[in-house]
Amino acid sequence: MYDIFDMQQSDYAGVVDTTGFEPALLATDHADQHFAALDQDGRIRARCSIWWRDTAVIDNAPSGAIGHYAADSVESARVLLEHACRELTIYGCAYAIGPMDGNTWRNYRFVTERGSAKPFFLEPDNPHEWPQHFRQTGFSTYLNYVSELNPDFPNRQPELGTLRDKFADLGVAIEPFDQDCPAEDMQGLYQVVCEAFADSPLYTPLGYDQFVKMYVPLMSTVDPRLMLVARHEGQVVGFVFSPPDYLQSSRPAEIDTIVIKTIAILPRTAYSGLGRVLIVDMLKNAEAMGYRQAISALMHTQNRSQKISRDCAAHMRCYELFGRKLSP
Repeated sequence: MYDIFDMQQSDYAGVVDTTGFEPALLATDHADQHFAALDQDGRIRARCSIWWRDTAVIDNAPSGAIGHYAADSVESARVLLEHACRELTIYGCAYAIGPMDGNTWRNYRFVTERGSAKPFFLEPDNPHEWPQHFRQTGFSTYLNYVSELNPDFPNRQPELGTLRDKFADLGVAIEPFDQDCPAEDMQGLYQVVCEAFADSPLYTPLGYDQFVKMYVPLMSTVDPRLMLVARHEGQVVGFVFSPPDYLQSSRPAEIDTIVIKTIAILPRTAYSGLGRVLIVDMLKNAEAMGYRQAISALMHTQNRSQKISRDCAAHMRCYELFGRKLSP
């Protein structure tokens, strides 16, 4: 038997939380509501947040997001997720999507096919039971994602053909990211991100201040040679961002892997193929720095970047995002 409680950040100080939640995330991620399923001893056995404001539109209808998820049993999960879906229905949502911490700019997706590779930097991780919690509560697969591994990128890289000459003739310059870049460069990166991902599934707008707050601290930790920026006539038109797999630092081996996290190009016909050039140039830098493996991370299975990765990388991991149609 479980009781559902509407929880505030301060409420966590007075309960035994077996899920290891960081209550500060409620404010950081702007959760609209947060619930916990408590057992008869007052211990939290499952919890989640929901979002219904500023969420994605699906089939011309509002959706709600379920994130900050954890549960230690099928039963506590069922009670919690059913309650979350009822609440989202009350707030006018026609669909529930999860796991997603409000939008795709934050944490989302479950690992559903793990394989033998270790978790990597910026990758979601979860117990293998959690996807089944959603499936057993009426959710089904909404989107599929994959990560792929190139185990020897110095000898396995995408072919460029005439692309380098094309962009040289166009006057596109590719340079390492300037960590002291002026405000107009940050604005350019922001504009590229917004336009490049505007047609992505479940896209929602991100304000410039939020972009800076979320991404600048991460960018500042990465060697500029692993984040290349393409400019045309002084305007930022694309970039690739590939941090080292910092999780390797907690294991005996030295870090020999980079994570190709973001490739963003302005959606103009003139820049078709620029992402491939950025990747090849970044890989040359990474090789000179001593890296040997590259993970193409968290790609939607219909994404163009997976087509680039597939030329020289092999399947590594699968992820799913789940959805459920809600009845009024």
